[in-house]
Amino acid sequence: MIFAAAAALLPLGVVPAAAATSSRELPRTLAGQVLVVHANLQDSVRAADAADTTDLDNFAERLAAKLPAAPDALVLNEILGPGARRLASSLSKATGYRYRAEVSGERTAFQPDGSVRETAIILNSDTMTAARPAGYERVQDEDQAYTGAARRDGSLRVPLLAVHPGADPATATPAFTALAAAKFPQVPGQAQVTVLGGDFRNARCAVPTADQAIGCAPQAFWADLTGAKAYSDALFDKSDTQSRNHSGYVFSRGDVLAAGLDTAYDADLPDRAACKAAFDAGQPRSAPGECRTAYYADAPFGWALLAPGRPVQQTVTPARIALDHCELATRRAEVAVRVVNNTGEAVSRPVTVTAAAPLAANPAETSLDVPAGQGATGTVTVTAPRDTPPGEHEITVRIGDEATKVPVTVTETCTEPAVFATSFHPGREPEFAVDGDIATFWHSEYSPPHPLPQSITLNLGEVKQVGKVNYQPRFDGNLNGTILDYRVYVSTDGETFTQVATGTWATDARQKTASFDPVDARYVRLESTRSSGGSYASAAEVSAG
Repeated sequence: MIFAAAAALLPLGVVPAAAATSSRELPRTLAGQVLVVHANLQDSVRAADAADTTDLDNFAERLAAKLPAAPDALVLNEILGPGARRLASSLSKATGYRYRAEVSGERTAFQPDGSVRETAIILNSDTMTAARPAGYERVQDEDQAYTGAARRDGSLRVPLLAVHPGADPATATPAFTALAAAKFPQVPGQAQVTVLGGDFRNARCAVPTADQAIGCAPQAFWADLTGAKAYSDALFDKSDTQSRNHSGYVFSRGDVLAAGLDTAYDADLPDRAACKAAFDAGQPRSAPGECRTAYYADAPFGWALLAPGRPVQQTVTPARIALDHCELATRRAEVAVRVVNNTGEAVSRPVTVTAAAPLAANPAETSLDVPAGQGATGTVTVTAPRDTPPGEHEITVRIGDEATKVPVTVTETCTEPAVFATSFHPGREPEFAVDGDIATFWHSEYSPPHPLPQSITLNLGEVKQVGKVNYQPRFDGNLNGTILDYRVYVSTDGETFTQVATGTWATDARQKTASFDPVDARYVRLESTRSSGGSYASAAEVSAG
């Protein structure tokens, strides 16, 4: 479980609680560190839900049970003023520390001028002090909470922003970072960690798949924050949940020591729909029994243990990988290498990856060139043959002079998609060519265009006899990408492909077929060498039989 794993780090980052009255006696963080929690509590819109505090009490108990130390600060979404104060009281009882709602709203989220105020910040009064400026700043008709917190021992200044974009986060994040810079400029000689915590309403990857690939094309807001603005996504950098589709973040201008997501919540309440219906109605007693003392929100909370940033921060993510995903005849996994440059000059860091057979890394050598005050992220793909025996391996990732060993597990089995493509434009994935719906379609990347040939490959799941390929062009009135000159290839192992057909199709949207002498195949590839409209290919449906 993520919290148990993170707790192993805490001898470096916590000290025992002083005179804690809770039976849990949570430790406290060390001087120069801060533990921040983010959650969207969904407790601000429905009056009956806001009036009943069972979910907030459950949340306080959950934090006390699952966090590795007493939280120093909570940045929260969708909670009203009375709810924030109730949560502070409940958390005080659950942990033995004193908590206070330092920035919180009123009894309704909806302001007279039509804006929304439902963010809040709670501080641990035993470890933190609130300092001005503090209050709300309006961005996209949502009031964003902020306060200039600091550790009581004077070791760390912690500007906190609880943010919630009202629309596109890509246009909101520049306002968030400008607010942080204007309200809380770095004071020379003062250690500082700036935190933007919030529900950004979007997952990290531009394509909102359930499985978020390490090397996916990121959302614009994420690329901006972790690139030009030099913030770190704590959950991406240090938790084991990089592939999870979630919209809650703890971004920090600082070093991430540890982080986690309450993934145990999924196992404890795998079907939260019934819980949510009862709690939204303010009737938790009508919820299934397991919900009554466990449910706190739809999505699990996240947390991060933070410290002041180093001049140049270097991170390898994740800490461990499993080669449990196959594409054709190859097992694949990705590792992110990241450099944050907090200096006033550009830096360049060579990156080398050492992988012993049967593992391989691509690229094995590269570099990250990072302008002053920015961050940069690169991706390395680790592969092994699909038939590699199960076992434990290791790669070494070296960024500059820092070497990180990453354990690699080759699993007994691997999952393999039903379809592959040489490229795709976000929102036009190859899966749309095998979903049985001619209104959706795969389209190769066109921004920028990827040159032909482009292909789509079907995985039949087992070796079968195949004698034709059916191709349905896109059916939306636009023939761009419709395959004209084609080739068909087949393979039984995903490594060696043999051409079995070639030809030319008409420029129209009618279904087309390429026939050939029946052959054994597990993989069938349709390749375009000339398409309608330019250097790309598309398909509404592709099948083989």
